[in-house]
Amino acid sequence: MNIKWYLLNSGKLLEQASPVEWPQLDGVATGERWFDIGDANPEELRLFLNNLDLHPVQLARCLDSINDPGVISFEKTLLMEYPTAFDVGSENPGYLTIILKGPVLVTIRHGPTPYLDNLIQELTAKDASSLRHLPQIVYLILEQFTDIKGDAQIDIREQILREAKNLADDPNSVSANDLSRLRMQVDKLVSLIENQLYCVSGLNASDNSTLQEPHRKAFIQDLVSEAEIAQRGIYRLENRINNLYNDYQMAGSDRVEKRLRFLTIVSMITLPLGLIAGLLGMNVGGLPGTSFHYGFLVVIVLMLFIGFLEFLYFKRNGWFD
Repeated sequence: MNIKWYLLNSGKLLEQASPVEWPQLDGVATGERWFDIGDANPEELRLFLNNLDLHPVQLARCLDSINDPGVISFEKTLLMEYPTAFDVGSENPGYLTIILKGPVLVTIRHGPTPYLDNLIQELTAKDASSLRHLPQIVYLILEQFTDIKGDAQIDIREQILREAKNLADDPNSVSANDLSRLRMQVDKLVSLIENQLYCVSGLNASDNSTLQEPHRKAFIQDLVSEAEIAQRGIYRLENRINNLYNDYQMAGSDRVEKRLRFLTIVSMITLPLGLIAGLLGMNVGGLPGTSFHYGFLVVIVLMLFIGFLEFLYFKRNGWFD
């Protein structure tokens, strides 16, 4: 288990030496503490979290390997399981467990969370803005992962625009696999945004006393508003990818219709020619032109003339348009 811990004192977040075990931290320094945990197995995590005296339901959720986004609040302890990663190739996206209890904040990483590392670097920098309390850090963490949704939506929107342009320029350059892959990205992002909105809405509805101060409540309500805006945005992208797929199907139907039209024209041109060839090819007596020296040539010219007249007819009536 990898543990990094930070001391929030006098508005500054300072990284401390990695702890060996929890009791050694008691009384080391005044101030609020943030423990960031990664690569922990359930037993190591259980031993560490026993020091927080969590409610059994909260402890069980922390140790459960199943990602079940939501918020559980008991008295002054708040637990949130928040989806973080947007990875189209992963069946189990990463998420972050956040525990806030009094002067202690614990974050437990499940999967890669590079955005959290970036935030920590910003908060521990010498020129970092002043921090007042741990709920502010929680807000900054959630806001950091909000940026993932925005970046992912912009990327998907650009992909949809490129595919729409390719479809307009050359329908054959767009495949059903490309659109299915794009639709899968949209579906996964929809799931991520809906789960995050569910979490921040639960946080906003929580009766945890730590979050009831007006300025802290305003931060959470701002997160809810951002999540709702992101949800409306991804639903619009979902409609756009559906429209693009419909356009792709229409382009495919048009290609099939043109091919069938061409085959129909060829069949209608060759039908009377085949009839003539069949009649003249019958092995019976009395066929006209059998004793005429240029009979074969006359029949060939006649068939070509008939075919040319049929071609002109179909051309004039727009069958080749």
